[in-house]
Amino acid sequence: MEKENDKKPLEYIPLMLCDVRCCSATSCPAIYEVFNKSLQFRTMILHGRVVGKRAPNKWSSCYRFEIDDCTAVLPLIIWQRDDVAEIQRLQSEVRARKLADKRNDILGALQRMLDKTKNQLDPSSISIGNKLFIFGRPDIFCNQLSIYSFIWDIDEGYDRSMELSFKDELLEWYLKRYPV
Repeated sequence: MEKENDKKPLEYIPLMLCDVRCCSATSCPAIYEVFNKSLQFRTMILHGRVVGKRAPNKWSSCYRFEIDDCTAVLPLIIWQRDDVAEIQRLQSEVRARKLADKRNDILGALQRMLDKTKNQLDPSSISIGNKLFIFGRPDIFCNQLSIYSFIWDIDEGYDRSMELSFKDELLEWYLKRYPV
C-alpha cells in the first residue's frame, strides 16, 4: 500500500538527463511523472556540461543551450533578466565611491557581492564547456522536451568535488528510492 507521502509531487529531485527525457506531463499543470509514472515531481536538480549555445535574438529574450551529462543531451532554456542593467549601474556607483571614499573594505565586499549577483543573473557568461548546476523543471512545448531553468550556477571547481558530490547525492537518492 502506498504511503500518503508518495502521492505528493516531490521538489528538487536529482535526476539524470536520460530520466528527464523519459518524463511525461500529468493532467495537473507543472507536475511531471518519471520512472514509468511511478514518481511525480515539480522541480529537479541537474548537473551537466554545456555543449551548445544560442544567444537571444530580437524576437526572443532567452538563451538556449544544449547540455550533456553523458546519458543524454537536452536543450536548456534560461531567460535573460532585466535586473542585470540595475546591477551594472550599482557596480559603477560602487567603483566611483571607492575612488572618493576611505571605507574600501565595505565597498570591496559590496563590489564582490554585486559581481556574484550579476554572474547569477546574466546567462551570457555561460560558455561551451562550462559545467552547470541547474535547478528547474521540464518544459514540454509542441511535443518537444527542454529544460526550463530558474536557478543555475557554473561549477568552476577544477577538482570535480561539486560534480562528485552531486553524483553521490544522486546515487544515494536512487538507492533510497529503489533499494537493491
